[in-house]
Amino acid sequence: MLAITAVTAEPPVVTVGIYVHQINAVSLHDNSFAADFNVWFRWKGDGLNPLESFELCNGKIDSRGQAIRSSVGDEHYATCRVIATFTQFWDLSAFPLDDHTLELAIEDQLEDHKLCYASDAENSALNPNATVPGWTLGTPISAVRKNLYCTNYGDTSLPTGHASSYSRFIFQIPMTRPGYGYCLKLFLGLFAATLLAFAMFFLKPTDDARFSLGVGAIFATVASEYIVAACLPATNVLTLADALHMLALATICLAIIGSIVSLALVRIGRERISVRVDRSLFVILLVTFAISSVVLTRHFCGTKQSTAGSVTYPSPQGLSGSAIQEHRHGRWHCSFHTV
Repeated sequence: MLAITAVTAEPPVVTVGIYVHQINAVSLHDNSFAADFNVWFRWKGDGLNPLESFELCNGKIDSRGQAIRSSVGDEHYATCRVIATFTQFWDLSAFPLDDHTLELAIEDQLEDHKLCYASDAENSALNPNATVPGWTLGTPISAVRKNLYCTNYGDTSLPTGHASSYSRFIFQIPMTRPGYGYCLKLFLGLFAATLLAFAMFFLKPTDDARFSLGVGAIFATVASEYIVAACLPATNVLTLADALHMLALATICLAIIGSIVSLALVRIGRERISVRVDRSLFVILLVTFAISSVVLTRHFCGTKQSTAGSVTYPSPQGLSGSAIQEHRHGRWHCSFHTV
């Protein structure tokens, strides 16, 4: 008897690389950023044209430069310069002490059993002179992973729920805020409004200016919140900035309520108790506001640190990471590489 072994043909592997010249714009409000970069492909064999068949998974190409092609033996090379706008949904929970990761994702129109990507990690890089005002760009990483689409795209020759699998090249750039300058500028009005609320306790309860300070502090805090909201997209996420504004509003309202109580005590002839109430509320509210601000900041920044640098992706079932250049047993094995 003859033993017959079925051999599955390996798909052609296309090596992909990116060199980012500049991050042209980063918009938290619009959930987007623009990038100017070169992308290249190397592959062996005929019948492929990855420079024309690649797509941006999370963006659109605004302009594409002239293609440059060459061949050395049976290896082909193609590259072009691209300016594109990418969609990025930011994690804004720690705003304005937030850090982010810019992601450029590329897929081919062919499924991964017809074409597989491999990362050119050695040559992919970020221009050292690339800058984004208000941000510091870190060391980028590149990776290739398998991406599943659980649909037959309306092709009735395929069963409903048919999963199409594509090879995706990912290039990520960490982006962090340097220092606390932006945070201090953004919260300057908020802190000033809260100080006005504390100044109420140094005025006599019968002084009309005391309540005017409280009302003015509320309006200043609301205006500060509007300024913060203008920087961000419409979202249900509670940010650090939102939490601090709510804390400030609660503190100011308590200060106004305390002033009302103090005024009532004065009117019934309890001036000494009124003074004690003012002093006690000043200390209690000041300490509570300071401690709460620190706790909230540590909480939101702790949440940020727990996810900072978390640039891995959940691998599809059956995938394990070791070498992204290998395609074994009909499965694509992927891992992240530091550029």
